[in-house]
Amino acid sequence: MYQLGVFIRVDTVKPASIVLQIVDPELDEADKDHTLQLFWDDLTQLDLTSQTRIAPLINQQEIQYRHGLQATIPDPERVSTWIKKVSDRLTETSAEIRLTCTIDRMRVQTQTDSAEELLGLLPAIETFLPAKQIFQARAETYAFRGGEISPVEQANLELLRHRLNLDADWAETVVAQALGPYVNRSAKLERYREIFNAELERQSAKSEGQLSPLSDETWAELRRLSQALGLSYKDVEPIHEDYITRIQAKATHLQRQEEVTRLQAETQLQEEEAQQQAAKQQNYAEQYRQEFAGAIANSMYPSDFDRGRLEQARRDWNLDPEWVRAIEREVTDEKYGPIDSAMELDYSRLRQLLWLTQWEAADQETERLILNALSRDMRALEGNTILKLNCVDLQTLDALWTRYSRGRFGFRAQHQIYMQCEGRADDFLAGVGWRESFGIGTVNLRSWRTSYRDLQFNLEAPAGHLPTWRWGSDALEGDYTVNDEVIHNFFHDLVEKCLSGLKMNATSSTVDRGNEPT
Repeated sequence: MYQLGVFIRVDTVKPASIVLQIVDPELDEADKDHTLQLFWDDLTQLDLTSQTRIAPLINQQEIQYRHGLQATIPDPERVSTWIKKVSDRLTETSAEIRLTCTIDRMRVQTQTDSAEELLGLLPAIETFLPAKQIFQARAETYAFRGGEISPVEQANLELLRHRLNLDADWAETVVAQALGPYVNRSAKLERYREIFNAELERQSAKSEGQLSPLSDETWAELRRLSQALGLSYKDVEPIHEDYITRIQAKATHLQRQEEVTRLQAETQLQEEEAQQQAAKQQNYAEQYRQEFAGAIANSMYPSDFDRGRLEQARRDWNLDPEWVRAIEREVTDEKYGPIDSAMELDYSRLRQLLWLTQWEAADQETERLILNALSRDMRALEGNTILKLNCVDLQTLDALWTRYSRGRFGFRAQHQIYMQCEGRADDFLAGVGWRESFGIGTVNLRSWRTSYRDLQFNLEAPAGHLPTWRWGSDALEGDYTVNDEVIHNFFHDLVEKCLSGLKMNATSSTVDRGNEPT
């Protein structure tokens, strides 16, 4: 409900006064103060004239709180714009208010929480104003509310002009002044966007091409611009949101760049630390290699004392046990010959026996290894079973025998003799000393195969005498018998395939024995 007090109307209209009070009984004094602040912010943004003054109404019992405000408006025709602004806020804020409007000697008052009821004051207020002020106030209200004058608003203005008996040209000028230089809302929005973007470009130029947040002063000027154009906050909000989105996208991009840079720096630091640690470990590994090489300089295996010293060094240098074993094997292989196997055979004992020149034991170990790989029951091999021996293992066996006999023994030495005999099995057996004969001159009267116990297990034996082929002989106590077919197949199908590309140079196949056992 609103109350209307009517006094004598005069020609000269004095400044208007609006008193807005928060009278909602459900709000305490602090809530009233907070609610009033919302109205205060909206009304101060209007800034219709520089002479408009707003003062707070203080609660006398609790002076730290405000319960209302009083505005003095030099141009009474602007009152409708103020009431419209209060109505807009009332649609968003649930509160009961009391609004009192005084123009000259006339006053109208209402107490309500309804925006529509508040707008009902406008017809009554218009009766307080001179005809031209009424028309001008209505035109400015329309222009401010929507940024443009709609067809229905244009029709209402035209009817109001006729009712007030105003000149058409004068009314058109007033409408043009209310709208400003941009006659419709879209033109005003486009102009606001242009100015907004121009301000962003200026700020960007100042910050060396970087899109940066606008200052509070710039936002205040932009509010004044939107108000001067008759645009509401909702009108320009999409333009602002686009800018905020761009700022947020830039911030997110910068944040991601910083995160990537941080991760790259951390990764680089970790890589550098890893490289330093790897270099340190490599240095320790090289030191361990040298220490181990010294420990086996005169013996194939380190002494108990050296083994304890090496283990302590491994722990001090934090070397992986598997890595250490690989180093030890590599160093041992370099000095005493590699013992590679594709059939999971361990040639370390054979290497040691050959290094100790225990030729007979080494020969029997060779037999054991071959039978272990190819014959589950450890019986002599039959047929072409020997041909299943892997080339890697055959090369290891041959290399060890060649190395420690200085090229005298081994499968390649036997193959050379076989080739010199032009592939004749009997001549080969005689050439390697596995067959003996008795005769006169060049005539053999009698020949026989040597028994295993009569073979020579020393370096004085004929070339190719060792290793024997016990793995292919059934009779070890009597004659040492090797089948002719086995001899042929072994050389043609295995040795030539696995060893033909390897050089055998007795002078280069020397052995670094250190303190070699005699």
